[in-house]
Amino acid sequence: MKRAIFESKSFGSPSAEINPYTPVNINVKDYIPFGSDNLFPQALALFSRTSPNHRGVINSKGFYSIGDGIMSEDSWLMDNFILKANYEGEMLEEVQSKVDHDEFTTGNGWFEIIRDKAGTFMWINHLDATKCRKAKDQPRVILHPDWSQDTGMNDKYRKTLPLYPNFESDGEGPFAVERCVYHRFKYEPEFVHYGLPQWISGRDAVQIDLKTNKWNLARLINAFKLSGIMFVPVKDPTESKKVLDNIKKDYTGEGNQDKLMVVTKSRADINEKADQVQLIQNKQEESGSWLGLHDMSIGDIVVAHSWYRALTGIVDNTGFDTQRILNEYNIALSTFIKPRQKSWVRLYQKLFRETLNKEIDLQYNNQPPVDTDDAKYVWEVRKEKGLEYDETDPNQQKMIYNGSIIDGSGSDQQRIYP
Repeated sequence: MKRAIFESKSFGSPSAEINPYTPVNINVKDYIPFGSDNLFPQALALFSRTSPNHRGVINSKGFYSIGDGIMSEDSWLMDNFILKANYEGEMLEEVQSKVDHDEFTTGNGWFEIIRDKAGTFMWINHLDATKCRKAKDQPRVILHPDWSQDTGMNDKYRKTLPLYPNFESDGEGPFAVERCVYHRFKYEPEFVHYGLPQWISGRDAVQIDLKTNKWNLARLINAFKLSGIMFVPVKDPTESKKVLDNIKKDYTGEGNQDKLMVVTKSRADINEKADQVQLIQNKQEESGSWLGLHDMSIGDIVVAHSWYRALTGIVDNTGFDTQRILNEYNIALSTFIKPRQKSWVRLYQKLFRETLNKEIDLQYNNQPPVDTDDAKYVWEVRKEKGLEYDETDPNQQKMIYNGSIIDGSGSDQQRIYP
């Protein structure tokens, strides 16, 4: 019987150990496995769906990477590529956002390139990173909708395409097109065929975030009450059933909260009483603070992603600190956002040059997350009004946004200047 996809060693549970290394028996495959059971990308995708803070960082990086859209002064490029990147009518930023999401999640981004033989157009389609594997002995990509159900080289659900720059025609005649797959991944020591996600060193922190959320949910379902075991001496099975029915009816809350495990046994002694209750004590205070552990995992997740907490939307005790948001955005802009956008621009230019023999130019629009025109220091506003000001005064170093003072506590205050 074939193993179901949710029973995979690395995919079955977010708490399972995720192993990116390929198995020893790689030589028996016609493809290069990604992970010990070839389901490493599926495990990474599952992690991104189960940890809210991990997912929040991925979404934040994707949002800022695409900026405020892609533009060009070339009207042909706008109409034939940026506003319509494929036959389905997706915009270029939509396709790129999907590839970016795959890269931030799995460390690999795949997209299909389509061109006509006459060289009049080029389209790109996003390919799901969990479906793509490299062929072992040739520069091709093998796609399968469910790798846990793959039956081998003759599997009817398989599809293969050549890796860029090798194009392959899908037919004959004037309407035939050529296709290939482009693979984006970042260098990682010991990994030649696939990339690893930047956050991989923080996988334990992701699991902590998931575990603490599940623990809190379990406490909520159980109404924050302790469970216990009650030993009830009875004469026979009939009396046992009556005891269990009464306990279930009268002594458990809504949704069977505050549960008891009831163990009935024959009364060997007529004086034995049914009041032996062993409570499962809460050892939270002895084992440490779950809340502190959860907060620590959030910080580790952000660091593992090499990202900035103020840009993630994760709640912080500093509140809505406009200056911090702007400072971190400017750092991200120069160290991550613009370099990544430049790499995409160079890639698009290379593809058009090599596939259509055409030079193109396009740009990304980047806007800060807050309106910098309205965000000013109190001393700047006082200076503009001709009032006395002191740049070193802590009160005057606070920010004014939309006419209100942002004091870092998370709430707006009334103006403190005349």
